Amino acid sequence: MNAIPKRHDTAHGTDHPFDAVATELAWSEARRRSLQRTLQALFREHILNRDQLITEGAVSWLPLWSQQGMLRFDGLAIGRIGDCRLAGCVSYYATGERPQPVTHAAVLLACVAPSLPDRGRGADLQRLVHELDNSLANDVLCLGYRRTWAQALRAQLGAADARFIAALRQSGHPNPALLLEQWGTLGHPWHPTFKTKLGLSPDEVLALSPEFQPTLSVPLAALRADKARVTFADGTGDYATWFARHFPQAAQRWTAGLVALGEAPDDWLPLPLHPFQASRVIPQKFAAEIAQGDLVLFDDIALDATPTMSFRTVVPNGSPVLPHLKLPVSLRLTSVQRTVSPKSTVMGPRITRLLATVLDLEGGFGGTLDVVREEVGLHYIDPHGGDDRARHLAILYRDNPMAKAGATRFPVPVGALFAESPFSGRPLATELVALAYGDHANGAVAYFEQHARTVLTALLSAYLVYGIAFEAHQQNSFIVLDGVYAPVQLLARDFGDLRIHGPTLSRAGLVIEPYRAGFTVYDDDAPVRDKLLHAVLLCHLAELALLLARAYGHPERYFWDVLRREIDRVFSSLRPRVDARRWHAERAALLEHDWPAKAFLRMRMSDTQDDVHGTMGNPLA
Repeated sequence: MNAIPKRHDTAHGTDHPFDAVATELAWSEARRRSLQRTLQALFREHILNRDQLITEGAVSWLPLWSQQGMLRFDGLAIGRIGDCRLAGCVSYYATGERPQPVTHAAVLLACVAPSLPDRGRGADLQRLVHELDNSLANDVLCLGYRRTWAQALRAQLGAADARFIAALRQSGHPNPALLLEQWGTLGHPWHPTFKTKLGLSPDEVLALSPEFQPTLSVPLAALRADKARVTFADGTGDYATWFARHFPQAAQRWTAGLVALGEAPDDWLPLPLHPFQASRVIPQKFAAEIAQGDLVLFDDIALDATPTMSFRTVVPNGSPVLPHLKLPVSLRLTSVQRTVSPKSTVMGPRITRLLATVLDLEGGFGGTLDVVREEVGLHYIDPHGGDDRARHLAILYRDNPMAKAGATRFPVPVGALFAESPFSGRPLATELVALAYGDHANGAVAYFEQHARTVLTALLSAYLVYGIAFEAHQQNSFIVLDGVYAPVQLLARDFGDLRIHGPTLSRAGLVIEPYRAGFTVYDDDAPVRDKLLHAVLLCHLAELALLLARAYGHPERYFWDVLRREIDRVFSSLRPRVDARRWHAERAALLEHDWPAKAFLRMRMSDTQDDVHGTMGNPLA
């Protein structure tokens, strides 16, 4: 990243490497985003009661009965899935006091604290406010940097009538999917703490986060071979040989480092470490293993990499062919600590093997589904048999999505579609609409219909026939475009929280061994269905529908009608293949009954990593 003069923000104690104008604009936009997502969560999770809103024209009032106060909203609109749009300001009116402007999330929480569950218990509320403030400050860094980055992209790729995705596709860029991932790193659409990175200084945020295009030096450690468990998607393999084949130069340096220490390389396994983990976690957490000679940390053996949309998953040398490395990072990012569990290192390759069988049997459901394989997983074997320490010393190797690209195939991360184009400032999804169907409302509906048909044919089919629910939200999904930019395939990655309904998989004649009872494979269909509903229907398809409706000023009902119709189409086509009782129950759950709604704010208020679900009215009913 080019050096840019810094400005010290005295109100927040953060040095921002951007000019004053960019910084002020970034603060304004970040406050708006922070306020909108927190307000949305408060209403969506029924912490504030939207039924008590009193609306007169463009102004809405919400009485806070327990504290004798009121919130005033200018231009508030709440949609079918609790999506919150705020066109104007928010103010808080306490009895007998002057109105207080509510400018961002922490101020909003302070105003409504007496109305929160358990009246916003002091310590929990302060922790949550700290997380929200951290998210806000990091979002300022992100938005400020994007202004300069957008200028650079326009200079490199721009033309008078060019569209960014088309220009990037035609540019010869070595890894356009990676660039789009980094450009599209804007945070979870439902999360109030969507940019929280607790434990990192602003300089570390800039140096490690994907939205700043950093180059990371990823150290290579050596773990004694008998202290590791390795799992291959193909069943068996030699990990050291596999590693040397993919990373020959790094493997040679690693081998030479062991020989210099008088060690036999065959007794050891190479283990890449996230630079944060290598410097701040491993030396302390695994001091005993280092002292005992089971783990070696080298000072000067590393490979260069850059992060994807997922902070902890990095691409060696930004390569379009080398495997991605999913690395533990013992930090709370967004809402949970982003380590790599032993379960993931074992089940990722096992699930890959299962999915390969399904794709082969089904022809990828008419070619609409493909997956990013998780080829190899490795984790430290803790002598006490627990996973709590092992999850900090592990790795999962994942295929490169660009390996799926070709002359007529172009993978685009779905999360990037929600980012603004550096050329036009409009959502990148509108570029696909314009390129494939025409830049107008009817084109938007046509694009959404093809996108939804592709995604649902792929993922709802896998769910109904095999009981497999992918966690295919925006970050875990690529939409593969054909030569004229129409969606033709869903490319799914990250099987860490993929869920399987065991009885349905068994009826299909397949089986998978779970890592441990109660993980991945479920006898009950509810937790599996909840994954499909939240990740695919809500966070992916419904959010895309809302984005397109707003971008084109077109009534949302046209997009909801498309979504219902496409779900119904998949159910109808698969009826002969699905148990009758399951078919009726699942169809009713998706099209008639209330949907679960993941309660991110309640999770953060109770400081839990376990899923907390509320309910919402079915937007398709």
